[in-house]
Amino acid sequence: MTVPDRVAPFLAAAHKLVSHVNEARGEIERQRNLPPALVAEMTEAGMFSIWLCRACGGPELDFVGFLRVIEELSRADGSVGWCAMIAAGLGWLSGYMTADAALQIFGDGRRCAGTLSPTGKAIAVEGGFRVSGRWSFASFIAHSDWVAGNSIVHDSDVPRRDTNGAPDIRLMIMPTSEVEIIDNWHVSGLRGSGSSDYQVHDMFVPAEHSLAVFQAQPLQPGPLYRMPLITLFAATVPCVSVGIARAAIDAFLDLAENKTPTGSTARLREGPVAQADVGRAEARLRAGRAFLVEAMEELWAEAVAGRTPTLRQRAIARLAAAEAAESSVRTVELVWKAAGATALFESNRLERCFRDVHATTQHILTNTGNFEVAGRVLLGLEPGRPNF
Repeated sequence: MTVPDRVAPFLAAAHKLVSHVNEARGEIERQRNLPPALVAEMTEAGMFSIWLCRACGGPELDFVGFLRVIEELSRADGSVGWCAMIAAGLGWLSGYMTADAALQIFGDGRRCAGTLSPTGKAIAVEGGFRVSGRWSFASFIAHSDWVAGNSIVHDSDVPRRDTNGAPDIRLMIMPTSEVEIIDNWHVSGLRGSGSSDYQVHDMFVPAEHSLAVFQAQPLQPGPLYRMPLITLFAATVPCVSVGIARAAIDAFLDLAENKTPTGSTARLREGPVAQADVGRAEARLRAGRAFLVEAMEELWAEAVAGRTPTLRQRAIARLAAAEAAESSVRTVELVWKAAGATALFESNRLERCFRDVHATTQHILTNTGNFEVAGRVLLGLEPGRPNF
């Protein structure tokens, strides 16, 4: 596939980072975070700014460009790709801010972490909000300058309602230096993503640092910012999954070239079972990825044309995201099993791929519930989830 001119420099930069990621992989696992030196290199290479708006000097890559960059980083290491996906994805918020506010938060390589889960409380006051709450899964927070957390707006102690009668939810963007990070990220997969909890108590957040993300209209003109929020963010998660799965196939091909299984005189690659498994793995990965690209390119075409995507189009895109993540898991499982006991060792790349790819499907935007949601829409029912 030809690489568009606007994507090529970022893809080349991701390629150059691979050797440094390989050197840091053990440290990433031990520290449960990315090394500062690697983060600095990624920042310099623009890995966290690929969805920054053009008004702030960003490239505004389309979804497929985003996929290719995050996929390449995830192929090098799942946690590296995950952190890039989160920080670059949140750069999308710049399209919903004035250029001045966006530059303050995202300019000069500044990075944002956070979550869309509305577990905070924001009391409306003059000029902004007094915010309290605790949020979970703030991947990359230790290396962020800002952290975002959705909060339910209150007037005094009374929850505010939007025009549809639902709770009024606003995303509060807060300086990371002023929040308490709770070091509770002790997990199996994506261990190096540093996805810790965080909390604040009675912090003032100016109005210009808050967004009604589920109802907001873009302030920047590009088609990227006309893409539906949840649908777009759901599609970013399997960008990591497919990169991890590609790394697993790479690792298996290398192993099959060099391993002679116990009780055999032929290398692993000569066995018909291994041959069939790697063939199935390649097919499943490519099929899931192609479905994701097809669904998101359809949404992109709608955004370019200035049209609002239909509920069915959004459901298909959510389905494609869940399937791309699940097919990535099946891909890794095929080659992991075909590798035999060798895949159990931490020294083998397949061991990390197995843990990391399963972690990606635990995310609410790619877990198995998304198949049900998409199925409801295809059957003519409502999605059954708010802010679909």
